[in-house]
Amino acid sequence: MANNSAKHTALKILIKHKRYSLNNYIDLQNIIESNKFTIIEYKKHANSEYVSELIKRLGVEKEIEQHDSFLYIKKSLKFVFINRDISDEDKCSLLRHELGHICDPDLENSDLQNSRIKKEEFANEFSCHTKNPGICFKVYVFLIKHWKLSVTLMALIVCALGFLLMHNTPNLPTEPVISNTPTTVISDSEYYVTSAGKKYHKKHCMIIKYKNNLTKMTLTEAISKGYKPCQICNPEE
Repeated sequence: MANNSAKHTALKILIKHKRYSLNNYIDLQNIIESNKFTIIEYKKHANSEYVSELIKRLGVEKEIEQHDSFLYIKKSLKFVFINRDISDEDKCSLLRHELGHICDPDLENSDLQNSRIKKEEFANEFSCHTKNPGICFKVYVFLIKHWKLSVTLMALIVCALGFLLMHNTPNLPTEPVISNTPTTVISDSEYYVTSAGKKYHKKHCMIIKYKNNLTKMTLTEAISKGYKPCQICNPEE
């Protein structure tokens, strides 16, 4: 349950601040300060006068010696202490961990069921998910950050698919309706047959439009020679 809660909390923080991950010191500093905490960078020895005085007044000399980062919370005083001399990568790792403590719903709960071990597990899990939340989540954050561009791209894709479908659909000729009712020949007109064909056609039939080997004959001649009517131009109509 703690792991799921930590992951959920981590992703909520990333979405809220529109970040793909938290691997930048400035981003972490801004998020921590937005939670009303002040980051204090210290050295194990030879701190500035302000930092030395603050450490002395808060009574955190022991924590300074033993840890590279820790939280200090007392009433309205909220600090994140971090060792100035460690690498930037280590600073980011420790700040992610401390941010996990800050975002822990049970941060100030001293109940035995929420022991220090469970709080450390929560902060560690939070740190992992804010460091690398996964490619799907990064795509989701990209869509949030650039929603106008995303909508435009989707519209263009839909239009392009519609255009391709419209122009690639073949224009199939409609199947002619063959009537079983015998037709009455009113008069002999001019019809055309091809040298290799077995059907007679009207003059403007698309089947013979571009053919040169045509023979003209009357309807009576075509029928007497065994030619059948073309089903495309319907010469009997």
